[in-house]
Amino acid sequence: MSRRRLEAAILAGKEIGEGKEWPSHFEKVELIKEVPFKYDRDGVYSLQFSLEGDLLAVGYGNGGIELLDATTGESAQNLQRSKYGGLPVTCIRFHPKEHSMFFAGTALGVVSAYNTADGSHKEIIVENDNEINCLDFSLNGSSFATGGKDLDVRIYDTDTQQIVRQYCGYHENTPHSDVTQGHAMRIFALRFHPENNHIFITGGWDNHLKIWDARSSDGVKRTIHGPHICGDSLDIKGFKILTGSWAAKHSLQVWDYSEGKLEHDVEFPDEGRGAFLYCAQFCDNNVVLAGGSGTNSAKAINVDTNECLGTIKMTRPVQAMDTTQGGRIIAVGGADHFLQISKLT
Repeated sequence: MSRRRLEAAILAGKEIGEGKEWPSHFEKVELIKEVPFKYDRDGVYSLQFSLEGDLLAVGYGNGGIELLDATTGESAQNLQRSKYGGLPVTCIRFHPKEHSMFFAGTALGVVSAYNTADGSHKEIIVENDNEINCLDFSLNGSSFATGGKDLDVRIYDTDTQQIVRQYCGYHENTPHSDVTQGHAMRIFALRFHPENNHIFITGGWDNHLKIWDARSSDGVKRTIHGPHICGDSLDIKGFKILTGSWAAKHSLQVWDYSEGKLEHDVEFPDEGRGAFLYCAQFCDNNVVLAGGSGTNSAKAINVDTNECLGTIKMTRPVQAMDTTQGGRIIAVGGADHFLQISKLT
């Protein structure tokens, strides 16, 4: 079961138990709480809610990782202490089966495993001379993949932490006989398909999406030209792909997964400053959420009508964002000394 479906099942069970029903449409964004940091964290670089939606894991720019209560914003656990001169925690992903476990990747090329039940953690992977910008678990959690500065995509066995496959990127000095279809510039987004254990998509600076099949030796099965991905701005829902590009215009787009073609642009109100997106994610009820540096905000937009349902305002660039309960709860962080917890209603 995919993360989105599992979250929905958990919430539906709670709602049924309370005699409630999910709304069939969203109308507005409301701020729940602004959460200030007690000391300088060098910004927020990664965020993810637990599958139950009760905890929020936050990765900071100086290497710290903290667990917050998802509704109050109060600190629940300080899992990794921040360090002066520490490098960013660039990506966080909860395990789809073991709900108290999440993996975090860093700009040092390290992946560590964290246990929210007992607060323990251990370093499990070191990718020398790499900066890991993204990681994700497969549908059943048996494997995970990483991508980053060195252009390679690595797939690991989750239990053994051994490399199952490594797909090399394209380098100008690569012998012609060894040229691959991999990325030619840094990878910033990686997302496994929510309904297929072997398919995943990557994007980065080279203005291409790559659709991979982990069962094959060559990996890439389709390339889609267009999106300039600079953050966690890639999502998949059914046969739709959502991308957020670090570009002034045509930045928020929906693509057809089967055909590999652009379906349509989603209008991102930018007040004449350009969108320049770092984050994008599907929500329920035909709504997407996206944010970046053009407007220093995240916005909820209906993809059918292009109506902006609301804005989560920051004073500096939005660098990280996540939702739970189909978008009903939203966390947004970035270069500011605080993060915002909001809701879609």
